[in-house]
Amino acid sequence: MSVINTAMKRKIVNMRNSGMQFKDIGKELGLAVGTVKTHYYLATGQPSAKRYIPESRFVRYDEPPVIEGDALVLPDVEIPFQDSDFVNRVIDLANAWGIKQVIAAGDLMHFDSLSGWEPNWHNGHEKSTLTEKDESALMDLAKSLPKGKQAALIEIIGNTKPLDGKDFGDEMGEARKVLNALDACFESFVWVLGNHEGRLIRAIDSPTDPAELLNIMRLEAGKWKIAPYYYCILNSGGKEFRITHPKTAADNAARMLAIQYHQNILMGHSHKLMYDWDPSGKYAAVQMGHCVDEMRLAYAAQRDARRNAHLLGAVIVRDGYIWLLHENCDWESLKRLV
Repeated sequence: MSVINTAMKRKIVNMRNSGMQFKDIGKELGLAVGTVKTHYYLATGQPSAKRYIPESRFVRYDEPPVIEGDALVLPDVEIPFQDSDFVNRVIDLANAWGIKQVIAAGDLMHFDSLSGWEPNWHNGHEKSTLTEKDESALMDLAKSLPKGKQAALIEIIGNTKPLDGKDFGDEMGEARKVLNALDACFESFVWVLGNHEGRLIRAIDSPTDPAELLNIMRLEAGKWKIAPYYYCILNSGGKEFRITHPKTAADNAARMLAIQYHQNILMGHSHKLMYDWDPSGKYAAVQMGHCVDEMRLAYAAQRDARRNAHLLGAVIVRDGYIWLLHENCDWESLKRLV
């Protein structure tokens, strides 16, 4: 805690008069907000507002993650049910453009084994008996073999029987492999929460710090940032983008959020691919699609349902410009736009 002396009081006054909020002054100086206010009003001779009731001691949720620069935004990857072909194309383009950071716009994990959906029919495949440890050992062995035999063994490893997704250990083991591969491609990550991450909270039936997700997935806390928010802010090219995983998945959801927050909206959750604007034409309202292979999701693939414009998609924000990526992009031409 900082010492309140004459110099400190003068500093509080100068910071407040420069336009800083009391909470930001307190954070920078290591003081309680109430202390900052009291010393400011005493030093300036201004009457402070009478406090008939004390200020709430509970946390205000007004500090979402804020990211500066360009970024790749991946909506609804739902690992380990990701559409790897599409995601790899997106990563390849991001690397060609020199994009160093990734924002996961909610539902990075699927947590199928914790799903509240009713049990589904399975397709008769037996569960794989190849553990993560066994696979790692076999891959090490493959690397020691001559190239011809090496390729053959790697193909055998890759063709083990598929998993049914209902065993938590199996799902987490597969998910860690995917996340480790993604981790190796970029320098930093921001993980925005989605409704699928909420499945873990419901399963343990207890509030927990979102950072526990990083522990479970064995991800480096400094390189990966996660906070109790379903949105974050990206500043790129002098423009502000709200990257969000909202409650609603309505067709006009992104447009309504742009109207409400006066920000460019990049939205996940709906799995829809749409590019719209707010009524003023100033703010983009984008529903980014999804990066999950829906044919691997029993509830989406086994039974017909109305799913309007569910399409693979992702976004790169570069110099304040939105590049909405989809299956039919000319990837090779895009890579030349460096």
